[in-house]
Amino acid sequence: MDMILLFLLVGCITGFFAGLLGIGGGAIIVPVVMYVVSQQAIPIDMVMKIALSTSFSVIIFSTASSAYSHNKHKAILWQQFPLLSIGTIIGMLVGTFLVQKMSNTILQIVFCIFMVYTIYGLLTKKKEAERIENVKDPTVSKPALTSGGSLIGFISSFIGIAGGTITIPLLSHWGFNTRKCIATSSMIGVIIASIGTIMGIIYGWGQTNINDYYLGFIYLPAFIGISITSILFAPIGVKVAYRLPIPRVRQIFALFLFLVVVKMIYTLIME
Repeated sequence: MDMILLFLLVGCITGFFAGLLGIGGGAIIVPVVMYVVSQQAIPIDMVMKIALSTSFSVIIFSTASSAYSHNKHKAILWQQFPLLSIGTIIGMLVGTFLVQKMSNTILQIVFCIFMVYTIYGLLTKKKEAERIENVKDPTVSKPALTSGGSLIGFISSFIGIAGGTITIPLLSHWGFNTRKCIATSSMIGVIIASIGTIMGIIYGWGQTNINDYYLGFIYLPAFIGISITSILFAPIGVKVAYRLPIPRVRQIFALFLFLVVVKMIYTLIME
């Protein structure tokens, strides 16, 4: 019962910050699932893989909901999306394959490095000047779109995120309108989360038991609990975003992530 309450609470936090800051929930979901699973009779090298796969399964819902809303405003770059998605799928397939070959320790180190990068971004992010609306989209070559998508998928597969912190800066660098970058990132997130979930089930099939509430590497109590409340609390985060000073909220969230990183590093040292 306490475990379910924990996942419901994590879902509240994840959904709230997703709506408030426009970030994925992997930075919160992965450490929590790691902690819960590590208390069970699960081989150590499976812990991080379960956390990553479960994170992807939860993120499907938040990214799909976001993409649906953005599509109503016709903000998704559908012309560029096919090549981006093909590259993302390739990157995810290669990345998830490599993840299964890597040790739990290496995966945790990779995750900690990304967390530090996320903290840096939260503390240094400045308000971007919105690009002119209705301006013509820049022309990006097909190889660049496919390669960019591959990079997004590959990196995301190692850290259990929807790729927004990679997709948005990349599209912005190419010169696309910021709103379109965010909208397209949501749609790419659906691809990333779906592939990550499917691969988690395939690679984990036979290694876990459905009687222990696992579907492959997907830990079902976390999937259900976090998904329910994250969907409910995301709209609340959006509303609060228009009332609170975002820089202060970013600092608080960065502090939270810093504590998570310290705890993970301490665990790595003590192992």
